[in-house]
Amino acid sequence: MKQGVLVLFFLLSLSFYSKAQNAVKIIADPYLDSLVNRNIEENRSQQTIPGYRIQLFSGSERNNAIALRQKFKTDLPNESAYLIYQQPYFKLRVGDYHTLIEAQQMILQLQKNYKQLLIVPDKINLPKL
Repeated sequence: MKQGVLVLFFLLSLSFYSKAQNAVKIIADPYLDSLVNRNIEENRSQQTIPGYRIQLFSGSERNNAIALRQKFKTDLPNESAYLIYQQPYFKLRVGDYHTLIEAQQMILQLQKNYKQLLIVPDKINLPKL
């Protein structure tokens, strides 16, 4: 009986000793740390993400785009509207939709009052927290 206890004690000691010898050492690489920190800073400065907007207007008449934007802001004051100039066209895009389904649901609401609606992939603003 005593021998069995001694053998068990010896095996357990050997097991603990071998686990201690196989301990993982982590050695930090300064270059890797600098890459991680640069990635963190870029993510903090990024204020947009891929998403969708609805284009209400595209044309060379700036006054028409501005008038339509004012009408839209009157109809839906809580929705965002963006006037973009991509030479030679002025474009009026509205909303910040994360998914295509969200944009399609808004189009159903806008169809009554607006023509020529088009869902376009765009960089959208991050949601306010």
